[in-house]
Amino acid sequence: MAYSRPPVQPGRALTRTPGIPAETTAGVLDFKLDADIATTTSLGVVQVGSGLSITSGGVLSATNSGSSNFVTVKLTDFSYSVTAADSYVGATSNNITITLPAGILGRVYYVKNQSSGNIKVQGTGGQTIDGAAFQTLGSNSGFMVVFDGSRWNIL
Repeated sequence: MAYSRPPVQPGRALTRTPGIPAETTAGVLDFKLDADIATTTSLGVVQVGSGLSITSGGVLSATNSGSSNFVTVKLTDFSYSVTAADSYVGATSNNITITLPAGILGRVYYVKNQSSGNIKVQGTGGQTIDGAAFQTLGSNSGFMVVFDGSRWNIL
């Protein structure tokens, strides 16, 4: 089933029906606000930001423009040092080491062993993971870690 709607009228401002009375009186006044305002960068009072767009037909869509709204996936079959641009690191080969970067308070990473053996996950510069120098992930296991300012913690 296709969705259809009336065409959008670009540039039309808010209107009030009936108009504002010459004298305001106490009580309740019935009125209607009409808000068919749309352009390719604005929909009514909503300003479209980075990663969002409105088509000429009035359809709002989201795109990945490198923003943090999407998880960045890195698959590796060799030892790898995680970067600030990574979110999810999947090890596709066993007997490799995944090294977390120097921690930043509140930073989160997802690490998963997608192989049929063990991998090692370690911190940088003496930073520990749940108090240990490294963690071993078995076949198809994984964890999420968050940095608390002094160490990585498994959630």
